[in-house]
Amino acid sequence: MWAWMVKKVEITKKSEYAVSALVELAQYPKEFISSKIIASRQEIPVNFLPQIIAQLGVPGWVVGVRGPGGGVRLEVDPKTITIKDVIELIEGPIAISRCLTNDLVCPREGRCPMRPVWEEAQEAFVAVLKKRTIADLVANTPEK
Repeated sequence: MWAWMVKKVEITKKSEYAVSALVELAQYPKEFISSKIIASRQEIPVNFLPQIIAQLGVPGWVVGVRGPGGGVRLEVDPKTITIKDVIELIEGPIAISRCLTNDLVCPREGRCPMRPVWEEAQEAFVAVLKKRTIADLVANTPEK
């Protein structure tokens, strides 16, 4: 394929950092953890973490408290947050091909042989992300 036509489908570092922050918080239920500790343990840039925490607070997944003894705490059961939920919160709707987004008008719509393939691939990709939760990742985190 020509280089100018190739566009990677990838999950950004920001989404990875959001998942990592949630995993860290889920390992210490009901505890407030400082952003510096989360950043250090999960190798997240400390200046980037407040933006991520703010986004994770929008659906009520986390809450932050300032001052001594403050920090960030997970507010929901980690079994209720899927990887898909996190990615869509950070990135927006998942689409493995531009033709599956609503922002593209395709002149071949209705007669493109590839669209069913992209739809099937996306369904499989999203199905994996929907069945894995933050709790699953915590359970699979190796002991240090």
